[in-house]
Amino acid sequence: VIAALQDCNSSASQFIVSILQSQQYNGHHVVQDLLTCCDEIFNAFIHHPSHQAGALQCTNQVMRELYIQEIKSISSEEAGWHFGPSHATTDQVKDFDIEEMGIQIQTCTPALWDLLRFLLGTDS
Repeated sequence: VIAALQDCNSSASQFIVSILQSQQYNGHHVVQDLLTCCDEIFNAFIHHPSHQAGALQCTNQVMRELYIQEIKSISSEEAGWHFGPSHATTDQVKDFDIEEMGIQIQTCTPALWDLLRFLLGTDS
């Protein structure tokens, strides 16, 4: 495999990024294998002795961006949970349902929900 990549004047990272980003290979067994084994792949990066700190920093950055995207999504006016306390009516306050909000957060922002569960110690 390494020799084939060298013959094509390509790197392993170029190959992986290109097949993951190309619509043409969405259903390909190589892409499916990468997606199925992504936990093992990330774990290998994180535990690789020559790049441990860089892999952790990269992973943290990806997760921060995902959390920010999900927070923006759930707090947008379109999501229905945008709340301005200075402009809230009595009916809006009375109609507020924390359980309904929790269900929507769980459904619409799964990564954020997983983080909240972990931080609150309810991740089983």
